[in-house]
This record gives sequence, structure tokens and C-alpha cells, in this order.
Amino acid sequence: MIEKVDIIITTKNRLSDLLFTIRQMISIGFSQQQFYIIDDGSSDDTFNVIKKHFPLINIRFNSISKGYMTNRSDMMTWSTNKYILSLDDDSHIRSLQDVEDAITLLESNKAYGIFHFRVFNQIEVPPERKELPDAIRLLRGYIGCGHIISRELIEKIGRYREELVFYCEELDYSLRAFKQGYNVVSKDNLIVHHRIDLLQREKQKSTVNAKGIYGREWRNIHLYSNNLIITVLYYPLGVDLIFFCYRLCIALYNMVIREKQLGGFFEMFRRTITFIPYIFKHSDKLSYSQFFKWFTYQDMTDGNSKLV
Repeated sequence: MIEKVDIIITTKNRLSDLLFTIRQMISIGFSQQQFYIIDDGSSDDTFNVIKKHFPLINIRFNSISKGYMTNRSDMMTWSTNKYILSLDDDSHIRSLQDVEDAITLLESNKAYGIFHFRVFNQIEVPPERKELPDAIRLLRGYIGCGHIISRELIEKIGRYREELVFYCEELDYSLRAFKQGYNVVSKDNLIVHHRIDLLQREKQKSTVNAKGIYGREWRNIHLYSNNLIITVLYYPLGVDLIFFCYRLCIALYNMVIREKQLGGFFEMFRRTITFIPYIFKHSDKLSYSQFFKWFTYQDMTDGNSKLV
């Protein structure tokens, strides 16, 4: 079953993380030929090191960084396998059985187009599978560091909405999939270990944007702006206004009160306003019945490992 799956990873200047991920995924049964990697302009010799140690891996080098969203779209069409397993360079699936069980679940229902691995954002080793429940859930969205998309779905809805630049592209893709009759499915004990220190990430106050080096404020600008844009693009009339105001208040609280990013908040709002012509042109609203069905699904797209 694993032969149906290719792995895609976009990376920049995180060679040690990438090597760990490659070795982990090879150790559970993947071949080098099943990797599709884009080195997005690294200066740490990532491309040459990977070619030297893993000569059969499919890897490309961007001399000018394109950003992870464009790279993911490119790799989704570069590979032609039946399923695409998307990982971050600092995330991995811990066993072959987990991957095979995810594929089995996807193939159990034609309406399942995307599998979301439950995310553990932490340095320490996550709980063992036997310690976790095995409930199956339909979700509103998925997270980029560990998910599987079927080739059938990719061919129907195409690339990510690259105008969003950073964050929320998975939520957008999930809504596009839902409108085509596909669901995001997950199982609580099938996880991805995202090897990050969340506390350290929250301390990244820089506004830096260097195509792969993203500061905390820059991330927040795109996160909250894209949430507002997606709300207006897809939510039904009336519902969109309610949630727009609600999410604007959340952005105000988190950016201004909690993180003291007053300038960033106004930049976030300015960016949202610039999307108004785009929203009018590309609006693709759910019907009220579609929205309330979709909204009953659980939202686990914040990477929180807790279940409700």
C-alpha cells in the first residue's frame, strides 16, 4: 500500500531537520524515489548534501525563493502518484502502519479526499499510539505539516490559492474540496510529530519576511488577514459579517493586547482591505445548508493535540 504514496517537502536552510525527517521516513519503509523535495533557495548547501547522501531522491533547487505554498503546488503536480503525503522538513510520521491505516481509511469512502494526521507540536516524543483513542472524525480543515491528499482531488481542484502567501491555504483547500463533495477525515491515534518549540516560536517578534524566515508579527498579519478573507469568500451572506466581526475582535485581542503588535494589526487590516476586488471576483459562497453541515465538523486546524 505504501507504494501508492509520494512524500513532498519544501525546505530552506534547515538541513539537520530535513535529514532527520528523510531518515525517519526511509526507516519506516519509504524509498528515496518516493521523495519530492524543493530546496527554496537554501544557503546551507542543502541541495548538494541531499544529492550526495540520497542520490535517488527527487529534488529541485529554487535560485530565487518562491515560498512554501507555491512549492507545495508545484510538487503536487511534479509527483503523479495516487496519494501525496505532505510533510514539513521538521515533521514525520512515526510508523508505516500509521500511513497504511490512513490510506485504508481514505479508500473506505469515496467522499474522503484528505487525511489529516493529528498534530503534536512539541520537541518531546508524543504519546504512543496505544495510549490514544481511535475515533474517526470529519474535520473542517487540515494542517500542512502532516496530511495526505488524493490525486483525484488534486486533479479536480488544482493548486493552492497562492495569493494568500502564508497560512490558511489548507482551510481554503478544504472548503474548495467540500464544495466538490469531499471531506477531510482524521483518526485520533494517527499522528504527525511536528518537532517545534511553540514557546520559542511565539518569541519571534521580528517582522522579517525573507521567503522562509518568517517573524511572529509577519505570521500574525497573514494568519488573521487570511482568516478574514476566507470568511468573506465562502461564508453565506449575513453569516460572513458576523464571523468577520468576531474574527476581527480576536485579531485585535491577540495582536494588540497580548502581543503588542498595534502596527501589525493595522497592516493586517490594510492587507485585508486590498483583497476586496479579489473577493468580489472569486467569491464562492457556501449555501446555508452547506455551511451549517461543514460547521458541525470539528476544528483541529490549530495544531492543538487536545480533543473535545
